[in-house]
Amino acid sequence: MMFHRMRFWMFGLAAGAILALAGDAGAAEKTKVLLLGGRGHDWRGFHAVIAPVLEKTGDFEVTLSEKLDDLKPESIQKFDVVLFYGSGGNFTDEAQEKGLGDFVTAGGGLAGVHATDAFKKSDLYWRLLGGRFSGHGGGTFAMRIEDKKHPITAPMADFEIQDETYRNNYHPDFKLHSLGHMDRGQEQQSMIWVQESGKGRIFNTTLGHGKAAFDNPAFQRLVVRGLYWAAGREVKDPAS
Repeated sequence: MMFHRMRFWMFGLAAGAILALAGDAGAAEKTKVLLLGGRGHDWRGFHAVIAPVLEKTGDFEVTLSEKLDDLKPESIQKFDVVLFYGSGGNFTDEAQEKGLGDFVTAGGGLAGVHATDAFKKSDLYWRLLGGRFSGHGGGTFAMRIEDKKHPITAPMADFEIQDETYRNNYHPDFKLHSLGHMDRGQEQQSMIWVQESGKGRIFNTTLGHGKAAFDNPAFQRLVVRGLYWAAGREVKDPAS
């Protein structure tokens, strides 16, 4: 009887250890996203909408920061994807810019949402995001999905959105891989694109000016799918 109790007790310990390890593994599998705000536009509002959508998938953990020093090597290595939102700002320390560049080259994910009107003194930032803001209109317009085979946009249909219509000058080293463009008369510019740099993946959309865009289900779907792709994970839709 004592032997059976001992065996049952040991089995219980082993099962508990396995469950604990499984829990740790599940937590470790979450993609850690550093969302850098602190500059222009409603970055707090963007975080308030998009963080719950991302975390509801069970695959993302979002950290909001205003500190550019989080881009330095000792801090940025804690994350899997860096997400820039909003306009303005410049790097205040070369180590911030270098930390970002090295992170992406080594395989870190990078995403930009309405973020090409930022860090205009940095050639690196311009090259990584691909475009630099040159002007905009606004209103309601159609977005046309161009790449029906890319993992981000393959299942997505054209959609309508109320937003700003960012125009951009492309970096000389950038080769545009457009996933979607706006369609309104003479305004036909790309507003969704991707590229790779070193081992890193970069997703960028110039959509996302304010709450009308944040609340748009197609916009949320685009951002979630873009972050999955930038992280090198299987691309999924937001949780229903």
